[in-house]
Amino acid sequence: MNRCAFLSFLCFFLLSCAFPQTKQEFANADDLAKSAPDSVESSISSLSDYFLEYLASEKELIRAFYFWTSNEIEYDIENMFNFSSSDNPKTIITETLHKRKAVCQGYAEVFHELCEMAGIESFVVFGYTKQNGHVVLINHAWAVARIDTNWYFFDPTWGSGAVINGKFTRKFTDEYFLVKPVNFIKSHMPFDPLWQCLYNPISPDNFAQGRSPGKASGNYFNYLDSIDVYKQSTTQEKLIGSLRRIQQNGGTNKALIEYQDYLTTNLEIVRYNKQNEIQKEQVDKFNLAVHHYNTGTRLLNDYIAYWNRQFKPIRSDAEIRRMVDTCDYQLTRSRQILAEVQPQEEALRKNMDMLSTNVQEIQKRVDEQKNFLREYFATSKSLRASLFRK
Repeated sequence: MNRCAFLSFLCFFLLSCAFPQTKQEFANADDLAKSAPDSVESSISSLSDYFLEYLASEKELIRAFYFWTSNEIEYDIENMFNFSSSDNPKTIITETLHKRKAVCQGYAEVFHELCEMAGIESFVVFGYTKQNGHVVLINHAWAVARIDTNWYFFDPTWGSGAVINGKFTRKFTDEYFLVKPVNFIKSHMPFDPLWQCLYNPISPDNFAQGRSPGKASGNYFNYLDSIDVYKQSTTQEKLIGSLRRIQQNGGTNKALIEYQDYLTTNLEIVRYNKQNEIQKEQVDKFNLAVHHYNTGTRLLNDYIAYWNRQFKPIRSDAEIRRMVDTCDYQLTRSRQILAEVQPQEEALRKNMDMLSTNVQEIQKRVDEQKNFLREYFATSKSLRASLFRK
């Protein structure tokens, strides 16, 4: 069974003044999100199809996704400090849709999945934030998506409202919708600098000091190329790459240390699972070799029973030859597959040695019968019966 590590992503956020933005452009998308019927809100696929039916442009679609997620999901105050939440995005999405409540990862996963269903490339991003000029070292989650070849950021959690005096107050804002990377980095710091989506990413220290990214740092990073590589990478390669980039970006704090521990744990788990998969593959090969051996042995027993009846009822020479040739083929396949097995456990190695010995013994009997048949087929039919008495 595959295992996974857990890391809770919460969020603490305050009400702030919305960034001035023209709402008329998205009035249709907002109205459509407001009027989404209950029948389409039970699954991501049906909800995404609903928006796709009425909206054509990517910007309108992603606006509808942001508006719906921010307005239809309530921040889950009761589980703000629940450190046993599932790390499986599918489970998080299902629970979020069912309860209509979530912490930040639930908002981000739902938004991301809506984008994916609509063919809009997106990712969930993990990091920490800055509020009112102060860094808040608590894990947070948001989303990044590519629209018209450019990457933009979205935080539907912060777009939904705020927690004030221990209560969630809904107040939708556009401030965290379709934000350019150079602006988003002022308040959101990804653990992995890849997801700053900047050619000159900033360090954790620069983020804390409020320094803006710039060419003067000389820290050029081709994030577009790196995202393309990331998409083609295995889970293990993604984890290794993320750890490397975090370490190269410098700086350290409580949130970064916890996230690196989380990545390291998951990397160990991936390697453990991979090792188990390799071992399972070897066992499966061994079992296939056993299957061919058993089949060959059963067919040889059928042939010997027929031989004991002196090949009666009568069959053609070709049929009799095929009986032994089939036994020979099954044993050959068993040996071939067995040669491919690379045991890593002593028990499997011992079983392989035993099987190899058994295959050799049965092969000797098959070879004896092949020799017998060569003589049998070379003898006239009137004299063949005497060969059984030798």
